[in-house]
Amino acid sequence: MKKKMKGVILAGGNATRLYPNTKVTNKHLLPVYNQPMIYYPIQVLLKAGISDILILPGKDNAGDFAKLLGSGKEFNANFTFKVQDHAGGLAYAVGLAENFVGDDNFVVILGDNIIGDNIIKEVETFKEGATIFLKEVSDPERFGVAELDGNKVVSLEEKPKNPKTNWAAIGAYIYDSKAFDYIRTLKPSARGELEITDLNNIYIKKQAMKAAFIESFWFDAGTHESLVEAAYELKNLNRPIDVIKSEQRNAPLVVIGAILYDSKNGEYKTSRHLKYFIESIKQQNYKNIKFIFVDNSENENNDNLKILKEKLPEAEIIRTGKNLGFAKSNNLMIYKALKLKADYYLATNVDMFYEKGAIEELVNSIMKNPQIASVTGKVKIWDFKKRKEIGQGRTNFIDTTGIVITPEHRFIDRGQGEIDYGQFDKEEKIFGVSGASALYSISALEDIAFLNEKNKKEYFDELMFMYKEDVDLAYRLRVAGYESFYTPKAIIFHDRSIQRIGKSIFGIVKGRIGRNKKYKEWSWLNHHIILRKMIDSDYSFKLKFKIFLYEIKSAFYILFFEPFLIKQWWRLFKLRKEIKSRKEQIKKRVDVKKFF
Repeated sequence: MKKKMKGVILAGGNATRLYPNTKVTNKHLLPVYNQPMIYYPIQVLLKAGISDILILPGKDNAGDFAKLLGSGKEFNANFTFKVQDHAGGLAYAVGLAENFVGDDNFVVILGDNIIGDNIIKEVETFKEGATIFLKEVSDPERFGVAELDGNKVVSLEEKPKNPKTNWAAIGAYIYDSKAFDYIRTLKPSARGELEITDLNNIYIKKQAMKAAFIESFWFDAGTHESLVEAAYELKNLNRPIDVIKSEQRNAPLVVIGAILYDSKNGEYKTSRHLKYFIESIKQQNYKNIKFIFVDNSENENNDNLKILKEKLPEAEIIRTGKNLGFAKSNNLMIYKALKLKADYYLATNVDMFYEKGAIEELVNSIMKNPQIASVTGKVKIWDFKKRKEIGQGRTNFIDTTGIVITPEHRFIDRGQGEIDYGQFDKEEKIFGVSGASALYSISALEDIAFLNEKNKKEYFDELMFMYKEDVDLAYRLRVAGYESFYTPKAIIFHDRSIQRIGKSIFGIVKGRIGRNKKYKEWSWLNHHIILRKMIDSDYSFKLKFKIFLYEIKSAFYILFFEPFLIKQWWRLFKLRKEIKSRKEQIKKRVDVKKFF
């Protein structure tokens, strides 16, 4: 059984380098840009999936820590406090965590560490021994310096005059519980303290110390200079809306991508909505936007192109001449967004109307945390037929506030069909975002992309022609350790063609009556591609049994009421090699049980 990972934050010390700021409070409670310093190591642990956290303050300000942080409920965590009665060295402070940690593994972070990376991969793959986090620096003589053989640490020297490498120990470590036995063998250094370097050297001698490397920013916020540098860096990462408004030149580039398709039979026409969609985008305050459209219409002189030429001539248009589907079309636009060096990609339908300020709010939300990979807003139902009446067809019924996953692996648009009475007025994390309007981080998409059979990157899975591609991407982002976010401040209206009717089995059946057979085939096939890709030994027997029972019920329904879907079982079987290839490339960095 895999051991649990706990977190320990060392927040003692006298902080003489920050005097007189620390005359009345502990340095870890000082603000760094827009929040107290101690919040940053807490967030590093939370992003890595660690919610049981011990905080070790000095005795003089212990009450201030408890007053600020409380039990951890505000952070969806469990905080424990233990006071350091005296400054006995970092290894001494680590030793105080023994009762808290028990036989588990644990991460130690110095309370003045501000780290830009997510350490979830190192946490998830850790089994035993120790891991030390390193950052390449230009002045290694100021730090503990590691000598490496690959990712194995062969020596660690504290503030050497002639450093062997530029790899500096930043003050973050992962240990197994043997650390406490080793600490008991340590002797005080010349300054009368138990040194963490001595603890690390024990692991090194046992060839049990590995290195992990920080690629993003890192600050030791223990000096006046580093406090200013950290605040400036964090300000740029967490730019509030008013800054984005006033500094459009420096605002992140957003590429808006949408699919156009006017079918020959006139059954499906994006041109009906396009001019309203463009009108809503043009009223946005956020201006650093570029437009890319994939036109899948067979007719090269269709109404979509005429509207774009008149209303949005600056837009880039990719003409395909045939319907490529959702996934392949969006991948084409993401490739273009990469060439433009865009920061974010807004995948959107054109049957949408964005209220003023919506895109601004989406960008502001995704910038709050580098681990947020996707954001959506409060999407309400747009009665397009009433667009010329008072209110322009805008209703107060929810279309989606994000995707919910059930233990049976049903994927549901949260709140769909409900009257909006404020029940979704809180910004919060969600399982995933609906592809009808989804702002994605380009860097996150690059991280979770896989190579297809032609050795080309896919972001949305092109085995799926239409339906649930957004669910699949949401799932892959979440298991890779990224977050999805919902903001009610971005109001968007959607003329959805298909809606769920109720949450019960009867609601599901009622909602299927009258739906196009082709849509049902796509939906069934794509749902089962997701199941084949995602379900593995990481899922508990109980969870897999729930999925199995639901699939049995679904199979009986198909046999009696929708037998035309049976041929999709054969199609799924024929895709088994492609599905296996994709499954092997999925980056699973978190415990999937946390989603259920």
